[in-house]
Amino acid sequence: MFTELKNFSYSFNELKINVRMVEEAMGYFETTSPEPFPEMIALALGQCESLCDIRGSILVSSNFVCNTKGYITIEGTTFNTGIKIMKQLGLARGATLFICTAGSGIGVRSNELMARGDFMEGYILDVIGSVTVEAAIDKIQNALEIEMIGNGLKLTNRYSPGYCGWALQEQKQLFDLFPNNYCGIQLSDSFLMNPVKSVSGIMGFGENVKNGIYECQLCELVTCFYRKIRIDKHKKIK
Repeated sequence: MFTELKNFSYSFNELKINVRMVEEAMGYFETTSPEPFPEMIALALGQCESLCDIRGSILVSSNFVCNTKGYITIEGTTFNTGIKIMKQLGLARGATLFICTAGSGIGVRSNELMARGDFMEGYILDVIGSVTVEAAIDKIQNALEIEMIGNGLKLTNRYSPGYCGWALQEQKQLFDLFPNNYCGIQLSDSFLMNPVKSVSGIMGFGENVKNGIYECQLCELVTCFYRKIRIDKHKKIK
């Protein structure tokens, strides 16, 4: 068995987030956004290098057991992820837990703008915060995938508490496997992450696991921020 904790940090500019990525997150999938949104988005993007503190960490472990009843045990901690996630991780021989954040600055600035009545500017920054943390965990996953490929292994897609039937409350158990206040992320009494623009979850790895298009139909959460984006990209690929 092995366990390894790896840390990552990025500048905002390293993530190469552009206007089009933000437009899609705002719901403009088929066309570009109308004026004045492109200019407003570009101006907002120009602020983000100083607003973001992008950090992430992954716990890679082969101390992993997955059973057919929807329970996954990693490092001695058992999660009731449910049958849907268990089926995606069933062929894994190990698992990677992850946490990642864009930092608190972008959320604070977004709230300040909204509080003074600049709702659209605040909204655009809020969307950019969501795009940022998703781009950061994508980058971390890509780096891990390259390492896994070098060892003859593959990664599954990633899954998070609160999705696909995995209870949000189990986020507490996930965070307990990391050092306290790691990456500057704390959990509220309702198990939500602070800073808000943060993500957490699990990926499996092994010789026979699959990593394909996100199957958003697996998840009942139709309000998911990225559900429409992923479904739309799937249609384009097909």
